[in-house]
Amino acid sequence: MKQKHNGAIIVIDVFRAFTTAAYILARSPAHYILATQSSVIARLIPNYINPLLIGKPEKQANLSYHIPNSPTRTMDVEIRHKTILHRTEAGAKGILQALKEQSKIVLAASLVNAAATVRYIKMHNIGHIDILPMGHEAVTPSLEDDICAHYIHAMIKGRSMSVQAFIPSIKEEAGRYFFSDDQWQYPREDFVRCLELNQFNFAIQATSQQDYAVLVRCDI
Repeated sequence: MKQKHNGAIIVIDVFRAFTTAAYILARSPAHYILATQSSVIARLIPNYINPLLIGKPEKQANLSYHIPNSPTRTMDVEIRHKTILHRTEAGAKGILQALKEQSKIVLAASLVNAAATVRYIKMHNIGHIDILPMGHEAVTPSLEDDICAHYIHAMIKGRSMSVQAFIPSIKEEAGRYFFSDDQWQYPREDFVRCLELNQFNFAIQATSQQDYAVLVRCDI
């Protein structure tokens, strides 16, 4: 029997989990697994041949990752037909929490696929929508996620909204990391890539696998 959905939860992580996810899914990975803990990633590694590990270990974890959680760094590695094991904080926490609402569709969104996410919702005639901006490490609000949430809400309501006016303020806040000396973890190009509106014409849907999620591309 086909599951009936009574709404959707849009989980937002602009810097950088779901921007990275969009860049990955645009290049046809074999599987895309999202988790919050390195222990989960380590447990899954033997199940796949040469998986690509994205992220960085949390404190007291010693797993090595191939590249950081960065859309720019995904351009340096092979994605097509690879299994992606991605550990991140805020976005993954939001997804796993949202997936507990089993009757709701769970979507991962950022500015790069915001319009596609709204089109997906309208295409499926989804009525009740919850928008969840995750903020910094799912602890404190962040301007970029809040702006993305307002932008998506405006589109759902058929209104227009300018994001460009907020970019200087975003640069002064979380955006400052991309202008530091640590250009491996936080390449400057990420700041631009994360704020490019509607670069991808697909939504990203998450499904639950107990302590991790699987992300899939939903073309519009």
